[in-house]
Amino acid sequence: MPGVSVKTPDVETAQMLIDTGVGVKAPYFHRSWVNLPWGTAEDELRHRLTVAYDTIRASLTKKAQAALPPLG
Repeated sequence: MPGVSVKTPDVETAQMLIDTGVGVKAPYFHRSWVNLPWGTAEDELRHRLTVAYDTIRASLTKKAQAALPPLG
């Protein structure tokens, strides 16, 4: 499916987005990732990208985090 795959904080959030029709399961990714189609509302897409960035950034080492700018 054309779109962008984003990481969610947990599997439950991903499943909620799939159940409500916001996204679909991202192929080849862990269950905590969803694919948002290109037609997703701009504010929803911006929010999900910010959450994904913050989620992934938080899992990095402190040194790696310090090298990246905060997004959200």
